[in-house]
Amino acid sequence: MSNEVISLDTKIKDLANQLIELDKNIILVFAFNGSGKTRLSVEYKNITKQNNEGNHSGVYYNAYSEDLFYWDNDIENEGGNIKLKVIPSSLNQLHSSLDENKLREKLSIYKPKFDFNFNFFEDSSKGIESIQFFLQSETNDTATDFIKISRGEEQIFIWCFFLTLFDIQGWTGEQNSHFFIDDPVSSLDDHNIFITASTLMDLIDEHFKQRKIIITTHHVGFFSILADWLTKGEKASSYKNHIK
Repeated sequence: MSNEVISLDTKIKDLANQLIELDKNIILVFAFNGSGKTRLSVEYKNITKQNNEGNHSGVYYNAYSEDLFYWDNDIENEGGNIKLKVIPSSLNQLHSSLDENKLREKLSIYKPKFDFNFNFFEDSSKGIESIQFFLQSETNDTATDFIKISRGEEQIFIWCFFLTLFDIQGWTGEQNSHFFIDDPVSSLDDHNIFITASTLMDLIDEHFKQRKIIITTHHVGFFSILADWLTKGEKASSYKNHIK
């Protein structure tokens, strides 16, 4: 058993090094669930960090990103003050620079039925403590009936949250070597998978000439949409010498 684990870890490390050495700025990776995509993103981070004197050189979206959020269901009050809690991390120092209107703009293409409020720590420099959601018929000032959004809606929100963080130059300006995005579509239906692919194309268009963008997924449809747009879409000629 131990030899099998060591072998898999070695293969993941070898693949991470291949991706680092690959002279292409747009890389799509397909792999089945459970085959090590998240570990690949972590290994890529570890190697590039080691190569950069212990400093992060890129930014990431993966299962660990989603794990920074968890629900406080407020069971004692029958969910009256239900909220999505944010686990403090190094990203909290960026929260005060996060543009709520940009986040709403990124959410808008998914046509959400909810809006949100950020609840900051008393010391706002510590970032966002929690997020509360309410129906769009209410306003930020009058919302009292807070709701729990679905798993798919939650993933869409977190994805758009990170897309908005990607716009913060204080973060991405310093860690500007690469984006590593692992499976942003695991709980989404086909329509929202298509929209998420579109948001990734916007990200690619903006950044592929300056930094490497690695996207991994287990979803054949998502992989096919991106591959088709990158190789046969109207801008395919722009990507021709940059994609693997």
